[in-house]
Parts: sequence; C-alpha cells; structure tokens
Amino acid sequence: MTVHNGPGIRTLILLKGCPLRCIWCSTPESWKKSPEIAFYPDKCILCNDCLPVCPKNAITTGDKAVVIDRELCDSCGRCADVCNTEALRLLGQQYTADELVYEVKKDEIVYKHSGGGVTVSGGEPLLEPEFATELLRALKQNGVNTGADTCGFVPRKNIEAVLPYIDFFLWDIKHMDDDTHRKLTGVSNRLILDNLRFVSGNNIPVYLKIPVIPDYNDSEENLRAVCDFARDLPSLVETNLLPLHHLGKARYAAFGLEYPIDGISFIKDAVLTEMKHLVESYGLKCSIIG
Repeated sequence: MTVHNGPGIRTLILLKGCPLRCIWCSTPESWKKSPEIAFYPDKCILCNDCLPVCPKNAITTGDKAVVIDRELCDSCGRCADVCNTEALRLLGQQYTADELVYEVKKDEIVYKHSGGGVTVSGGEPLLEPEFATELLRALKQNGVNTGADTCGFVPRKNIEAVLPYIDFFLWDIKHMDDDTHRKLTGVSNRLILDNLRFVSGNNIPVYLKIPVIPDYNDSEENLRAVCDFARDLPSLVETNLLPLHHLGKARYAAFGLEYPIDGISFIKDAVLTEMKHLVESYGLKCSIIG
C-alpha cells in the first residue's frame, strides 16, 4: 500500500531488475531479475537448520551467526523455508499476470473511494515489456487505474507497448549533465530524456521525481536545468523532490554489500523549502515527498 506513487491509495508492484546502479539506491534487491537470499545476522540463533538443506553447501557455522558463501549460493530458497526467525529470506517471487490481478482486485473498493489504483515499479518495470503489457492490459480491463514508476532507460518499443494501458508515469530525473549522470548511475541520460519527451508528447500525464542527494545533484545549476527541461513537457502534472534517506542501509548489509553513501548527511528542511520555491518560480507545481 502506498500514497506516494501516484494519486489516491495505491498498490505498488515491484518488479526485479534494473539497468541503473545509482550510488544512492536504497533497494539493492531490485538490481537482479532473479530471486535472492537476504541474510539478517542479528536474527540468527545458530540453530543450523539451514545447513543440511543447502544443496550447494554454501552455508557454514560462524561465531555469532551462519556464514553464506555468495559465490556458491544459487538462491534456491530452501534455507529460507526452514529459517524460523526469518534471518534468511528469499526476496523475489514468481507471479503470472493473472495471479497479480487477482491479488490487487481485493482492494478495488479502496481504489474507487480514494481515486487510486496500481503502480508498477522496481527495479525497472519496463525491462520485460511482454509481461508489463499483459499485466497493465489486464488491470485496465478490470477498470483499475494504472501507473508506471520508471527510470526511462529502456528501448522506445518497450514504452510504446504499454502506452495504451497507462494512465500516468512517474519519471526520475537524476542529473541533467550527461557525464555526471554516467558517473552517478552508470548510464547516459540521453535515452531517458528522449523517452520522456516522447511520452509527454503523447499526452500521458507525467510526475517528475528528483532525488535530492547532497553534493551530488543538489546544486542550483542542476535544479534550474531540470526546470528548464520540465517546463517544455506538455503533460507534466507535478515535480516531486525526494530528499536523501538511509533506509536502505540494512538491505546492503543483508546482501553483504558495502553501503556507498554512509557518510552523506541529510539535507536540511530549510534547504528543501528553498529548492521547492525555486521550482515553483518556473511556474511548476512542486511537492516534497518524504
């Protein structure tokens, strides 16, 4: 359930797999398309029930918790099945489009009374256009409002496939300078911006999302560049500022990964308010989310 991923009260469907590697990403479990094992050592009671069920012998006994060899682990999920404390969890489940529609239709009355619906996100929900199209088409056939939260770094044909079944897009702009964008995310921003122009040119409502990361993309120069670009989008509904948070730190630890932005401080409310006023000075509607 979410109230920040489009209008009304919505169900958020997160699809695994992402072509970007943003240094501030809070969901490392979204990068790979396949299910993965997350491990929370503070919950481990060293019962060792997971050791005999692992077909790859990837789990061994440590001093305070079991130890997972990530090179051997194939994320089969058998260890998570027997872990009573949920120290081991399999993140990622296989669904058909029909199974997902069945689940979200349980909340139809909530959508109707709040003006909400379903938003697909990720990861990047348009990496698998056949599935996304099938799911979104089925939702529309059931009268459900649909949105897609996308980074925009996908082939144009992927977007064209879902356009008939989309009521709006949430679209990230992480940096306007292409070289800096490559350093921060691993990819160019040209395809992202071109696809955004295409979508808005087709009169699909767009909500822009700007992650505000101190010392990386929070300069006045970059924000003004975003505003200059945004005011030429004919279907822009609103611009959202998303301040930095550290809620994903535990997720990195659960995958044995180093948290890349541990030393970055939170942005002050007064600074965010100034940024909001700057965006509004361009005649754009702006909200601070989070």
